Amino acid sequence: MDKYYNEFSKLQQGTIDNNKNSIINSSDIIIENIKNGKLTDNWCDNNNSCENNCKKIIRILDIGSSHGRNSIIVLNLIISNVLKHFPNQCFEVFHNDLPENDFTLLFKEIIENENSYLKSSNQIYYYGVGNSCYNQVVPSNSIDLCFSFSTSHWSPYNSNFHYDTDSIAVMYKKRSVEYRKFCIDTLYKFFSLRSKELKSGGTLICSVLHENNSIPPELDSMNQIFIKMKTVWKQMANENLIDIENVNKMVLFWNVYKEDEVKEVLKEIENENGMKLISIEQKVEPITSISTSIHDCERQINFFYHMKNVSENIIKLFIPGDEKQKELLLQIYNAKFSNYIKENPIKDLGNIYSYYLMVFEKKL
Repeated sequence: MDKYYNEFSKLQQGTIDNNKNSIINSSDIIIENIKNGKLTDNWCDNNNSCENNCKKIIRILDIGSSHGRNSIIVLNLIISNVLKHFPNQCFEVFHNDLPENDFTLLFKEIIENENSYLKSSNQIYYYGVGNSCYNQVVPSNSIDLCFSFSTSHWSPYNSNFHYDTDSIAVMYKKRSVEYRKFCIDTLYKFFSLRSKELKSGGTLICSVLHENNSIPPELDSMNQIFIKMKTVWKQMANENLIDIENVNKMVLFWNVYKEDEVKEVLKEIENENGMKLISIEQKVEPITSISTSIHDCERQINFFYHMKNVSENIIKLFIPGDEKQKELLLQIYNAKFSNYIKENPIKDLGNIYSYYLMVFEKKL
């Protein structure tokens, strides 16, 4: 992940900020399950510190931590809520991301951020887990609460499906039978692995990107920006700055799910993995998450730079040359796109993307 990720992650932060009540509610489930004796191994007697009661720990798994700034917001909500009921409770926090993530920046953020969750208690221990979320990342039946925001759309790369000559993301296209199965299998795997990691009575809260059927695709802001981003790369190919074959292959390793795919997976997860769906909400992220400017041009460019941050490391994979050459070409691209978006703005830039927010409890 780019070293400046924390500085350009307001899109993801907006999803968290707009769902704080749901995050707290997911931790309420854990609190009630402890009080009702369903998670008795977690109980931390208020008269004893965790030094004498070290096995009674609440374990939290953060899927897709990146460099940690947004994770801190979620963890503060969860941990502070638990501490209201169990003041001496001990916690272990597992921050997961891909092995190439800069975990040094993650740990630096956790230690130095003035709002770090570590300030809530001296009984909090944290770890980094470098592994794909499409692998099991912690032992089975070990996690009390797992959260994942803006992660589940990332997918193992498949060149048969992740290909679009018109956009850097495959959206609002008719799925082949094979691609639909790939999407369902990928999302199912994500959820089934989280189910294995959770204890019985544990909870999962996560967001899943989906195509918004309530608006025409040509008015979907995220769909528009991705098409425009590919258009500028095509212009650069016409100027012989990059080969058109490389441009055609440029695509994010994303699955932006369709409603029927999500519903099918939810049914399978409940029937086969014992994950009870507590709540599901269909939501949209407003542009105010990243820009409060009243000037549309500034909003447009601001939106681009946030989406550029999300996509740039993947786009680099399709650019030939060494790191210096890639960076030079990206600088040229950024300047060209900034000019292009001024003359070809996104229509009705109001909401950025659509997603489902889901809360699950693993059945006892």
